[in-house]
Amino acid sequence: MMTHIIFSDYRNPAAEQAYEIAWDFLLRTGAVGEEFETCVFLAQRISAMVEQGHTNRIRMANRAISEYQRHVDQRDGDIRSGSLFARGR
Repeated sequence: MMTHIIFSDYRNPAAEQAYEIAWDFLLRTGAVGEEFETCVFLAQRISAMVEQGHTNRIRMANRAISEYQRHVDQRDGDIRSGSLFARGR
């Protein structure tokens, strides 16, 4: 059972909607691995977009989804290649 973390940004009401759109998409596609990590990633990316002046919830959600997918692909590639462990030394 997953617990959903709520996100809100007082500076832009569309940020909360963007977060929910991105979360729902990733959850439905099975892309959510570690729930807390995913929630924090989305919240950080969307907050950064708000700071940059973004206001369109769909664009913010799509960008957050794309960035999360790239993050997961990069992390998985690092694990497969062993470079993640080499960096830790």
